[in-house]
This record gives sequence, C-alpha cells and structure tokens, in this order.
Amino acid sequence: MNRRTAVRAIATLGTAAVLAGGTATAATAATGGGSAPARSAKTATPAAYVKYLGASHEEGAAQTLKEFKGLSTAKQQKYLDYLNDPKALKALLTETSRPGAAARSTSLYKGDVVLEGKHTATFRPDAVNELAAKGKLSRGTWETTYTASQKIFGITVTKLKVWVNYYTDGNLIRQVNFADGAKRNFNAAVSISMSVPKAWQSGPYAHGSVNWEGSIIYKGFGIQIDKRQEVWANEYGYQGGYLKNI
Repeated sequence: MNRRTAVRAIATLGTAAVLAGGTATAATAATGGGSAPARSAKTATPAAYVKYLGASHEEGAAQTLKEFKGLSTAKQQKYLDYLNDPKALKALLTETSRPGAAARSTSLYKGDVVLEGKHTATFRPDAVNELAAKGKLSRGTWETTYTASQKIFGITVTKLKVWVNYYTDGNLIRQVNFADGAKRNFNAAVSISMSVPKAWQSGPYAHGSVNWEGSIIYKGFGIQIDKRQEVWANEYGYQGGYLKNI
C-alpha cells in the first residue's frame, strides 16, 4: 500500500487534529482517485503556508519558515498532507498518553513524522548546599519539565510543555512552588490555548499540570482536542508525565 492509499484508508477513522483523541468525521479522500487528504485553507498550498508562517508572531515561526522553504517541492507537498493526516495527528496523543519516566520516540511514514515525549530537570542549589541523602536529589530548587512534540521532516510543528518548580531539603520535597506551560504550534488547522496552570504535592511527589483547549479551524474536522498535560517528580529524581484527553 503506498502512502496516498494509506492516507485515504486512515482518513475514514475520523480522528483528527494536532492533538486528536476524540471521535469525529474527517474529510475523506475520494475512494476512486489518487486524491490527497483535504487541507485547511492555510495549508492548501506551499504558498499559503508560507504566508501563514510569515504573518505569525509566535516564537520559532521564522525558523520554521526557513526550514519549510528549505524542503524540496515534493517534500513541501508531503508536509502539508501530513499536517492534515488523521493518523499522524492522532499519534501525538497516542504516544504521549502513557505515564512513565522514559523518553519516547516513535516514527511514522519511514521517519518522515517523528513523535517525541521527554523529561528534563534543572537545579538551583541552596547557598549552602548540604550533602543529600543517599540516592536523593541535592538540596535546593528543582524544576522538572515534560515535553510532547511532533516533527515533520525534522521541523518541529507542535510542541507542548509543562513544568513544575519545587524545593527539596536533600531528603524530602518540602514545597511545590508553581507550575507553568508553553506551546509551539505551526499546524494551521488548529488553534491551541492554555488554561491556568496548577501545582500541588501528593505524598512524595511534586505535580504540575495545564489544560490545552483547542479550536478547529478546518471545518472538515469536528473533534475534541481538550487535553490535560501533567508532569511529576519525587525526591529520588523519578520523573513522569503524560498528555491525554480530558
């Protein structure tokens, strides 16, 4: 089965959007022809997408524009198809909804589309940093981040981040200070906004979360794209996170 045939087949699954996870009716290509997936207006042609990126004030837009222009004409067309491909769009949620500490990386279409979920931690020690208990985080302020992203031909199209800031005395987490989040979204079919972040402590774990609320710009998709993204960490440095439907 070639890529276009595969795209037509998965379009009937009806789940689409940058963070798709609900049930919907996706635009379906004609069964008899070689039509590519229907596209949103701002992804209809390379020129339309270039105009969209050029008008964007979002951080990273200029770099994304440069990288997109650097693709061959054939890859630009594939890129735009992938933006509207239900399988590629749904997979970001599927691959990042499984709680755990290990980083994840999944490839689709022979590596054209790559999905990643990863954790990072930064540390600011106390002025007087005492030796931590065996196996535990050093005394000071820590910040743990969980990032979910989707890349097409190496270009980061969507990146959603949440982090939690907390203090440990070298033995236990004594205080959860705050949580926050950030996004990068250059899929012109979907608009994403962030709710007020939440931070809390549950047992030995510091938690942070945000909700992402999506609006479908492409009328061919009727889909729930409200997601909850959460990150957590404990005094031993164990980290976890997920992105899932709410």
